[in-house]
Amino acid sequence: MPKRNTFTVASDPAGSAQALPDLSRLTHMPQLDALRTLAVMLVVVYHWFPTGEGINRLPNGTIGVMIFFVISGFLISRILLQNRNRILAGSAQLGDTYRNFFVRRALRIFPLYYLVITFVLIALPQASDIDEHPLYYYLYGYNILLHQTGNWSDLLSPFWTLGVEEQLYLIWPWVVFLTSRSSTRLAIIGLIVIGVVSRGIGYLRGDLDGVLMPASLDAFGLGALWAYVITEEPEQANTFLKRLSLAAGLALVGFICLLLLPGDDVLVVLFQRLLISVLSLYLVANASLGIRGPAGRVLDNGALQYVGRISYGIYVFHMLVPGYFVPFALRVAGRFGIHPTLGYWSHRLFSLAVLIAVASASWYAFEKPINGLKRYFSYNDK
Repeated sequence: MPKRNTFTVASDPAGSAQALPDLSRLTHMPQLDALRTLAVMLVVVYHWFPTGEGINRLPNGTIGVMIFFVISGFLISRILLQNRNRILAGSAQLGDTYRNFFVRRALRIFPLYYLVITFVLIALPQASDIDEHPLYYYLYGYNILLHQTGNWSDLLSPFWTLGVEEQLYLIWPWVVFLTSRSSTRLAIIGLIVIGVVSRGIGYLRGDLDGVLMPASLDAFGLGALWAYVITEEPEQANTFLKRLSLAAGLALVGFICLLLLPGDDVLVVLFQRLLISVLSLYLVANASLGIRGPAGRVLDNGALQYVGRISYGIYVFHMLVPGYFVPFALRVAGRFGIHPTLGYWSHRLFSLAVLIAVASASWYAFEKPINGLKRYFSYNDK
């Protein structure tokens, strides 16, 4: 059995030394919520401003999605590895553990997802392909449909990422549960390799979007790699973080170089996501432990962490708000004699305020109560 109470010293992104906590006891990691805020705001910026111009000169959408995927790969894999070890120790059953895992994820993701896509199907069918192909959306296969149609004008186009995650939840738990502890690292490395190879195959076939699940596996795999380290080899965490710092520096240089190439260049298609994911892992790994210094104070900001907690609602509603909810709000205001004139920036700032309000209402009135049902599907019920 690996040691579970190792304390070592590493350098955080601010340059100061910090003692690593007992990695086996990490529970709530509030700085990850702040990273979720960064991720979702990058996605919002990507969709609300002209692509390739001004604030959107960077691939903000890709960066935001890769941060989400790395966080998800880390958190989900950590849960799965911990429960795999409980199964091996005889304190949990395989079937019950998978049931609890899947139900808990469904309680978090399904209700709001199905509420929104049903609203679009009924109220705004002309803005989406959902009226023609409803099963792709309702069975979490929209990314497959998007791969076939290439219709990025679909109001629900950002939902391809939710399809990718749900498809991963059907496969990855069984890989973790049925893989021996000695082979887990190899399985995780396999995820990373499959992600890059899948994009290479897609490139040869003229597919540059990479919305199918295998094309995103390197981001999930990198997150899973950190979960493996802190769960199975915590005594190697300090060494891993040092190597990750070097890898992140090289990834940043590589990412900047790729920005000089056209978006359809083979190197961009193959490696841009991978490099962004390495940089994301650097942030996620350090934030999971608690970054100190100026960067830590930013990530400890309560407002940023709050937005991160409601980031799922922000992601789900962010395409609906500026084109549909804001015009509705303005019409309602007009009935009371209020006729605000919104310019380019004021419209976006007002849309952001409405988006946060809608996501907050969704969290407190809808998502949080349903989320509370997770207590009936505890991993420690035996």
